Amino acid sequence: PGRARRSPIEQRQRATITPEGIALPVTLASRGARAGALVLDLVILGTGVAVFYFSLIALALGFFESALNELSERAWYGYFLAQELGPRGATLGKRLVGIRIAARGGAHLTPEAVIARNLLRDIEVFYPVVTLFTLIGSSTPEEDTSALAWAAAAWFALFAAFPFFNRDGLRAGDIVAGTWV
Repeated sequence: PGRARRSPIEQRQRATITPEGIALPVTLASRGARAGALVLDLVILGTGVAVFYFSLIALALGFFESALNELSERAWYGYFLAQELGPRGATLGKRLVGIRIAARGGAHLTPEAVIARNLLRDIEVFYPVVTLFTLIGSSTPEEDTSALAWAAAAWFALFAAFPFFNRDGLRAGDIVAGTWV
């Protein structure tokens, strides 16, 4: 008789050792829960930015477009940083699906780790997606942008597949930051 197969939850269980030498059990979030949390965060953030934009556009009649772009970038980073550095270590989307960020070594989650995770998210997701949408929205029949579009799609696919090729389901930002979700 072979070994009993572990359940998916048991396969995601880890232990982290605190500075005091106490082993604490940790269950890593599933890939689906992490994807769901990101989608919820994008919907929450997108809705907030859209309401903000439409309110300011109604007031300013389009005279302050560059200032609006800068404010939306700051809101983007502020949303993730403020919530992930908070006592719960989770954005609204993560809280809704019941997951949070933790330092892999058992130490306190540092601002550097949260900043690293979020800067890598730009490289993993937002730059290739923005590039694709920009190419789709601005291409004309005279210019051939298909090679760049394929490169951006491959870039996105590579990083989207990253959690499926490591035991802990970590994305590149988690590996660089030393975090678990």
